[in-house]
Amino acid sequence: MCMIMDGDAVLSRTGRFVKNTLSTAVYQMTAMVMGFITPRLMILYYGSEVNGLIVSVTEFLTYFKMVEAGLAAAAYVALYQPLAKRDYPAISGVVSAARAFYNTSGWVFAGITLLFSILYPIFVPVMDVNGVQMTNLSVMALIIAMGVSGTLEFFTMSRFRVLLTADQHTYVVSLASMASLLLSTTLLVVLPFMGMDVIVVRLAASLTILLRAVLLNRYVKKHYAQVDVHAKPNKGALAKRWDALYVELTKVFQQGAGVILGTVITREPGVLSVYGVYHMVTVGLWGILKMATTGIYSIFGNLLVSGDKERFRRAYNDFECLYHLGVTILFGVAAVLIVPFVNLYTHGIHDVNYDVPVLGLLIIFEALTTHCKIPFELMISASGKFREVRSHCVWQVAVSIIAGCVLGLLGLRWGADWSLCGIVIGVSLGNLVFTAFELRYIPKAVTGLDWKPSLVRIIRMFVTVAVIAAPCLILIDAPRRFFTWLMYAFLLVIYAAAVAFLSAWLFDRRTMKSLFERLMHLMNRFAH
Repeated sequence: MCMIMDGDAVLSRTGRFVKNTLSTAVYQMTAMVMGFITPRLMILYYGSEVNGLIVSVTEFLTYFKMVEAGLAAAAYVALYQPLAKRDYPAISGVVSAARAFYNTSGWVFAGITLLFSILYPIFVPVMDVNGVQMTNLSVMALIIAMGVSGTLEFFTMSRFRVLLTADQHTYVVSLASMASLLLSTTLLVVLPFMGMDVIVVRLAASLTILLRAVLLNRYVKKHYAQVDVHAKPNKGALAKRWDALYVELTKVFQQGAGVILGTVITREPGVLSVYGVYHMVTVGLWGILKMATTGIYSIFGNLLVSGDKERFRRAYNDFECLYHLGVTILFGVAAVLIVPFVNLYTHGIHDVNYDVPVLGLLIIFEALTTHCKIPFELMISASGKFREVRSHCVWQVAVSIIAGCVLGLLGLRWGADWSLCGIVIGVSLGNLVFTAFELRYIPKAVTGLDWKPSLVRIIRMFVTVAVIAAPCLILIDAPRRFFTWLMYAFLLVIYAAAVAFLSAWLFDRRTMKSLFERLMHLMNRFAH
């Protein structure tokens, strides 16, 4: 998706975007592999219920990070103009204000985490790998150990991440994050093997975020020496924070809604572990898509500031088409292989039943409803239209909670697995409601394009995924070895890509030609 740039004036910007994309690709692939390794280790060494506890607490902690909701998005918007002009006093004012807000948010996050650690074990009992219930004090200590990384992030590195992302230097954040991730995963692999308690393991993993903070701090001091993080804060520049809060809060809630509602309704950590393993697959695929969208809102934000509406419209139209193509291919394959993967991944684990095909397919459907609205969300961030979409966010969360609770409680009559299925359907409905609102608003207020092609692309995405998956689910036997699974995946990617590109060529030929022209233009540029 680095093909969204035009002309000589943007080659340096395109070059940075290529570096951002490549570095993010390496990081996301690393994160995906590491993300597949650690849950199985947690299940093997500490049991499915402890893994379910970790899945549940992780989502709640992510939700608690919303005490800084909207701050990063508002800071990006406030930094676009001064960064373009290299106005360092203005940059310093925004970064200093962000630092002050992040410090305050860090204390609030720490307080909420402490309170949560006290309340959680009262309502959700957890059994260890030996079938013995963990004490409230042990659960509390584990939650605090997991919350350490979030607290340290607020105090040590968030302001640097904002500056580097707004200036399209996301590759620095990706590389520093990868170093921290590798160290964290090493500890998560080695310490359980040494017989360490899960509390010690998670605390050690949390502390590795300090490595990322040190690396980013050194880079910023060297390359942004003119930026004074202790300058007089320009808090007025972050006035849009409270408008952005709705958008950020909605994103995080929707990403963790299945776990959050599942925790409240089922109160069964083992079942949450099942959900976590299936959801891990879609998170990994989301990581692949993030490779191509990292910093994209910064680029579109700069295009909007430049005032070149025609280039912006063409760029967005091509980006939307390409993004939906990627989603179609990845999740068309995933719809076929997610259940066989989970069965192979959990082979030999019998404390909980992980073979729940209906849940697997519904989680793929939920992922599709999430990704069909991602291009709209990126345009909200790029344009700073946070206030205008607040009501849309409220509707999305309301539908997700109400439908998720109703369907989850109804499903509970047949078991916790069916309850999770109902919750996933409810969250999907919330995503579709938000998409409907943005389909009406974004073309009119931001892109200036007709809304009908976007609707056709979304419908085509769902239909094409079904066309890819249906015959395979009916005709192909599930692989019983990982090597066979990998061969299936390789062949299915080719098949899915052929179907997706054929569909796009038949129904969106003009945009496909535009994408091809961009590809050839960039190849010629880099060749010379």
